[in-house]
Amino acid sequence: MSDEIDLTEFLGKDEISESHDDENENTNFLKEFSPKQIGSISKYIEPISGFISMDAVSHMFKENTAIDAYPVEENDHVIGIIDRRTVETETNTAIKRFFSKTVAETLVNTNVVLQAKEYIELNLEKLTELNKKTGMEYYPVFDNRTFVGIVSFHDFLERIAEIRNQDLEKAAAIQKSFLANNENLKSFRFSITCWNRMANQLGGDFFHAFQMNDRETFAFSCDVSGKNVAASLLTIAAASFFEARKSIKDLPSDPQSIIGDFDEYLSNVVPVGNFITGAFVYIDTKRKIFQIFNCGHTNVYLVYSGEDQRPKIGAVIPKLPPLGLGDIKKELKKSKDVTNPKEKPYLTMSAKRGIHIELYSDGFTDMMNDEGFRYEDENAKKFFLNLYRTPASEVYDKIESTVNSFTGKALLPDDITVIDIRLDSPLFF
Repeated sequence: MSDEIDLTEFLGKDEISESHDDENENTNFLKEFSPKQIGSISKYIEPISGFISMDAVSHMFKENTAIDAYPVEENDHVIGIIDRRTVETETNTAIKRFFSKTVAETLVNTNVVLQAKEYIELNLEKLTELNKKTGMEYYPVFDNRTFVGIVSFHDFLERIAEIRNQDLEKAAAIQKSFLANNENLKSFRFSITCWNRMANQLGGDFFHAFQMNDRETFAFSCDVSGKNVAASLLTIAAASFFEARKSIKDLPSDPQSIIGDFDEYLSNVVPVGNFITGAFVYIDTKRKIFQIFNCGHTNVYLVYSGEDQRPKIGAVIPKLPPLGLGDIKKELKKSKDVTNPKEKPYLTMSAKRGIHIELYSDGFTDMMNDEGFRYEDENAKKFFLNLYRTPASEVYDKIESTVNSFTGKALLPDDITVIDIRLDSPLFF
């Protein structure tokens, strides 16, 4: 059995990878970069000489299990990266070790130069293509001509995932700020509960309820075609219409004008091929009336107590086109001369005590259980009939438990919104 040879005797002091004060200086230097810049994910590792044999580097990797790649330098300039997998491939037999090349002879020159101040996301496509073509996983990083450290393709993907998750969390918080808050709804002169669950971090449902003055209330549930980021951007653009309208004085407060202006606004911001469905409820506590406008949305259900005291249900079907097409003003204008209420494209009714108005997005009826069965319209109607006797304080939990028990572990195919409005408060009547 031959004695093991200490290869460090042949490497020279400048060619051995060891920690020294410069490493701490470089670590502090990396803190100067923002989390979105390449420099922030670079790891400083002391370069090794390109004249070292691959067999010697193999021993270095065995001794430093935490390191998967070394920067390689010649004439005090980093010329590339040598990684553990390449070294293992080049030294996996006795013959290869005997005829071992130097590190510089093994390096493949890809002419990749990453600058520390460049943004990670802007370089992703370039590194992805390079990784596909050459299998290269590690890259040197410079600040101008100063070597900063090395970065891996995995580091790139991991940081981009972190950044995108953080951006999604911020976007979700912004989107949520535009939606109705149940705490704020407690001051209304009647009971209203809004429940929502997005299928993804961002969604295409948006809903709100606000008091235009001391007697008029406007509530709605809308659903943007499409999902995720693109749909959520449209929900924010749409919700901004109502936020901006609050600060403009002397605008007409009748629902026909609001919905017509909303549709006209959306026709200018919604891309071709997209649309928004919506169900709108206008309530006038002084005149004791309410109106429902269904613009291509799911049915709006009215639940009320029949003569036998059993709850009954009726549907307000969509009679107006979806929003964003610019047609609603025209449709509402045509209906002004219609005298028969049944022929109008919206419903007007007296606000009688005990009427419940139920709005929901199609994600409610489209939700699926573990066996792949959809909830469907009939179950939705049964649910709202059963909800009629549920106290207002328990409505939110009732909706949530119903969704949870039906879906089980199944993923939601679409966002779900359910809004329960009850004209039964003593403050109303």
